[in-house]
Amino acid sequence: MIVGHYAAALLPRESRVPFWALLLASNLADFVWLALALAGPEAPVPSSLLDASLRGLRVNMPYSHNLLPTFALALVTAGAAGAIWRDARGALWCGGLVLIHLACDLVSGFEHQILGERSAPIGLDLYRRSPHLALVIEAAFGAACVLWFSRRGAVPRRRLIALYAVFVGGALLWLPTATIPLGRL
Repeated sequence: MIVGHYAAALLPRESRVPFWALLLASNLADFVWLALALAGPEAPVPSSLLDASLRGLRVNMPYSHNLLPTFALALVTAGAAGAIWRDARGALWCGGLVLIHLACDLVSGFEHQILGERSAPIGLDLYRRSPHLALVIEAAFGAACVLWFSRRGAVPRRRLIALYAVFVGGALLWLPTATIPLGRL
């Protein structure tokens, strides 16, 4: 997922954890991946996103996205959130958002493994197999998160439209890059 991970930050109920922290937790694995990609251990091929389509991008993310490291990241995230905001519910949500990130990737992202390159692959690998479908699933997930958020309380119409535009439109905006590199567009 690209923008869909952020939509998951709309799921938690009230807590003392600020919304920006929920956004951070929901996409923390990708921030770890970006740091590791820049440092080298999880560098994508091709190295420039301008030269890659979703189908043509190859990534190996053993430290940031594999099953066991993600569970460890979720525990650390929950512990840090609990220590900072002294809110058990919010801490659980922060850790849960890290796990939701993984679940979303397993449905509509790249293939991951349990632990390391040589362990069993998990996930549908839709970015490689059917990238257009992956992006439609991401848009549907974003729409479901916005709907869930709007059902919890009064959301002004303008804000609701903006949320759908960001999370549904933002996912669908990437459809051309499913098979055509961004640089060619």
